[in-house]
Amino acid sequence: MPRWGGWTSDLDQSAELFGRYYPERVEQMRVAASTGRAPSPDPAVLGMLINDLGPWLAAEYPAVHGGKARRS
Repeated sequence: MPRWGGWTSDLDQSAELFGRYYPERVEQMRVAASTGRAPSPDPAVLGMLINDLGPWLAAEYPAVHGGKARRS
């Protein structure tokens, strides 16, 4: 978590820290944390994670932090 300047493996804490920077997405991250511990069979939950939150995260990270350098 580069902007926070720390690290935690606690999914709930990670979701709350994420919410400081993206309050409009905190509920989705809470669901992601919960689903990480206890998978959900609900297609709506899985759809939100795969089709909405996932692509947004994949685009947001490099937009904020830059891309990784290629390894040789």
